[in-house]
Amino acid sequence: MSRPNDAYQRLFFATLSSRSIPDLQVLVKLAPCSYSQDVHKHMADIELAPKLYGYAEVEGAPTAYVMEYLDPCAWETLHQFLESDAAAVDRTQLQEALDSIIEKLEWKNYVHGDLRSNNIMIRTDVMDKSVELKVVDFDWVGEAGQVCYLAEWNREIQ
Repeated sequence: MSRPNDAYQRLFFATLSSRSIPDLQVLVKLAPCSYSQDVHKHMADIELAPKLYGYAEVEGAPTAYVMEYLDPCAWETLHQFLESDAAAVDRTQLQEALDSIIEKLEWKNYVHGDLRSNNIMIRTDVMDKSVELKVVDFDWVGEAGQVCYLAEWNREIQ
């Protein structure tokens, strides 16, 4: 692993190499026990999350999840996008893409306890004004009625 992300210290870049895949840059996330790899895999299978390549567990340490690296030259958070170049896409198309994410989660009875603009990545095509979204951060995700979200993370919940 190399180049830790200063913002979180739980995200690292790495390179996977194999006979079939020459030097693939990936993101490694050190995640708590509440990380939902099942939901991440489901959303990746329907192309609404980065691909999940695998994970490594070591007793006494956070689990390391190896996933597709979303290049910042092509991807940005929805928050960044809305702050800068939101005119690049049709708002109706963006809303439909967001609604589709919720629909796919609800269809499997999943909830994402931290679904906000910083945890949705967006890639746009200026020519046809298309939009592609991917959900990230599956720390507080799971089946409705089973997963817990820490109330103290949201100062509005008292």
